[in-house]
Amino acid sequence: MDSEQLFEKLINNEITREEFETLLRNLDDPQLVAKYDAYLEKLFLQEIESSIPETETEPQSTPLKRSPATTTISSTKSFRKYYSIAATLLVLTSIGYYILLVMPSATDENQEASLEENTNSLIIKNTPNKRMFRTRLADGSFVHLNAVSSISYPRKFSDNSREVEIIGEAYFDVKREEDRPFTIKVKDYTVEVLGTSFNIRAYDDEETFSVTVETGSVKVEFQDQTEPVTLSENQKLLFSPSNHQMKILEVNPEDELSWRKGILRFDSTPMRDVEKMLERWYGVEVIIEDVSIYKKSLTGIHQNENIKSVLESLTFATDTKYTIKNNKIIIKN
Repeated sequence: MDSEQLFEKLINNEITREEFETLLRNLDDPQLVAKYDAYLEKLFLQEIESSIPETETEPQSTPLKRSPATTTISSTKSFRKYYSIAATLLVLTSIGYYILLVMPSATDENQEASLEENTNSLIIKNTPNKRMFRTRLADGSFVHLNAVSSISYPRKFSDNSREVEIIGEAYFDVKREEDRPFTIKVKDYTVEVLGTSFNIRAYDDEETFSVTVETGSVKVEFQDQTEPVTLSENQKLLFSPSNHQMKILEVNPEDELSWRKGILRFDSTPMRDVEKMLERWYGVEVIIEDVSIYKKSLTGIHQNENIKSVLESLTFATDTKYTIKNNKIIIKN
């Protein structure tokens, strides 16, 4: 079996211990290392052609009894998979140590779906790059989690409150219960509702926190003594904690929530945010080489398009160009 076949078996999690040890021994040969690198680049380019984000659905809220079709939020098609394999091989070579645990078992792969349950029956779900997730909570409320986001909630809500916590972006359609408010904790903010549908965006790598209300109303509370804000239908809150600037805008929720339909939407979006959005949406590493590009913004709509199409539109609109080097997308003037 040649080296390329061994490497492909490793990526597909089909390699045996003996084959894995053979592959590691091959890493002493610079020519074979170059061959592995070329093969990795080929796989990356194939992903560029076909990459679109995917959504997984969990029809029931019971965490440990899901059907085989919805057991995990797998990232087996993600670029990160190839990066991690390459990094693993490099580390193993540098320390001269053979360890078969780098090959995930079925259980390990399920862990990447990031479904956890602690002793207090707190359920935690995480989505990696390129993945979204939909589920229904114990009270009947619906949650749609965007890529690179997480949510934690109890298996069963208490009799007088419903509390969840998120990082990243999530859409909620909350079942109305007058005597049991629904509270979302995110960073330094608390969003409280009775029954409504709305979107929260609070990524760690983005400075702005936002809440968009589709139906009903929500109350946003701040831990820094900023006065609470109540938002109504078709309103969006933008808050920047660094300078305490706040805006309340009238918006079209359908546009604001287009990500749920697989639509990547830019609306005068700063290039710094575009960079992060592409990384989350497609699972790639994006490098903006020229700092002056960060002064630009982008407007456009892309529905179920591969990243190559998006990059062509982006570079045309911003008068820039892109290259692919060492499995990274580089944007420059």
